[in-house]
Amino acid sequence: MVVVLAGAGCLDGAWARGQAVAPPQPHAINGDWQTERVELLDGRQYFGWIESEDDAWVNLVQIQRKAGQPMHLVIRPIERKRVAAVVRLPPAERDLLHRRIEQFINRAPIEAGRIDAVELAPLEQDGSRFQHYRGKWCALDSTVDESTARRIVVRVEQVFTAYRQVLPPRVEPRHTLRLLIFGSPEEYRACLDRLGLKLDNRACFIQDANLVVAGSEVARFAAELAKVKGRHDKLRGDLDQLEKQLQQRLSNLGQQFKAQGNPPKEISRLLAIERRKFKDQMDQKQTEVKRCDRENAKLFDQVTRLMFTRLHHEAFHAYLENYVYPHENCDVPLWLNEGLAVLFEGGLLESDTLRIDAPNADALKRLKADLASQQPLALAKLLAAEPAAFARPQAKTAATADRYYLYAWGLVYYLAFEKHLLGSPGLNDYVQKSASESLPTKRFEKLAGAPLPQFEQQWRKYILALR
Repeated sequence: MVVVLAGAGCLDGAWARGQAVAPPQPHAINGDWQTERVELLDGRQYFGWIESEDDAWVNLVQIQRKAGQPMHLVIRPIERKRVAAVVRLPPAERDLLHRRIEQFINRAPIEAGRIDAVELAPLEQDGSRFQHYRGKWCALDSTVDESTARRIVVRVEQVFTAYRQVLPPRVEPRHTLRLLIFGSPEEYRACLDRLGLKLDNRACFIQDANLVVAGSEVARFAAELAKVKGRHDKLRGDLDQLEKQLQQRLSNLGQQFKAQGNPPKEISRLLAIERRKFKDQMDQKQTEVKRCDRENAKLFDQVTRLMFTRLHHEAFHAYLENYVYPHENCDVPLWLNEGLAVLFEGGLLESDTLRIDAPNADALKRLKADLASQQPLALAKLLAAEPAAFARPQAKTAATADRYYLYAWGLVYYLAFEKHLLGSPGLNDYVQKSASESLPTKRFEKLAGAPLPQFEQQWRKYILALR
């Protein structure tokens, strides 16, 4: 039997973010960093990395994560006379925080370095030419151009590393996971036809084949992406050429100034002026390179955003199957599998950390509206849902499937953030094969620690009050 997990992708809205970072608890599920803090006499607290301090000032690199925005840093000098306490991390954790902040600040150069380091090999299969990559988590084959393939590889490696931080692996896969990413929807649909699958999704995980297949719009934007990359390559070439010319230019000028009879002190002054001119040219060119990098990254994100949303969803199904709860040993109910995938699909990647610390605003709004309707979906129906409930083969079934995805996401969010059951021994027991012998309601009540009617009442109250 071919088991296919294909997310409906109904939760594509912007992910709201949590408020300023509080001191994280051990094994925090939102991937927050361990931080230092400065407590003020008026009761306020600031969290981040203490860059330096003296008798007059405490200099803090403040980490801010505001609702609906990516993380950003603020350099905050604080007068010592306003400080009540400075709480530092132990040396090892402090060094880790410092490295993470540096990585975040320099994330564009770091990602560029990773992209250059990706090793690809040509591969021909099924009449198509692929860029092939074999990494720690999976093998990846793609029909996109080499530059874009490298970017996709880096993103996939990042997201698998992030999954590992949030839900640590428990097993090693028996077979290599393969990701197959096409540069056009037409190539993707042709692949599904060869596999005998009729799906309306942009990506799917085929469990029996241990294969994630995804389509994108990269081919349609290839020329535009290539144009930006070409400009980057030229700028980088110009910068390299300036660096090579500098020493030769200074040497030639030094000899010229000496032949003109200039004293050593004057020669040094003239060479310093020339060096500054070169430095200004190189700084200007470096600024252009960085601007081009940002433009390239922005265009890449625009072109691939939808594809990555679907890919993250299906890649999580694959991660759960390969590294956490393989179906040979575990029985993960469909609502839990899909709810987790939706929870992770819209998380915010910051370096190699995945943030899922606030609810999807659009999904929450729609779930609240459904819960307030005259006939909300009973959790008992969700817990016992079969694959057909989540399927979207036709437009008339899409609304039903979207509803099940909404409820699955809402239930998983509550279990993760309110009940702290993600990765817990209780969840491990819930997904054991032997647990599947119980009725879905009885099985869930053991996980929840309460009768379903009582739990459902608490859950609805929580969701309706959530902001």
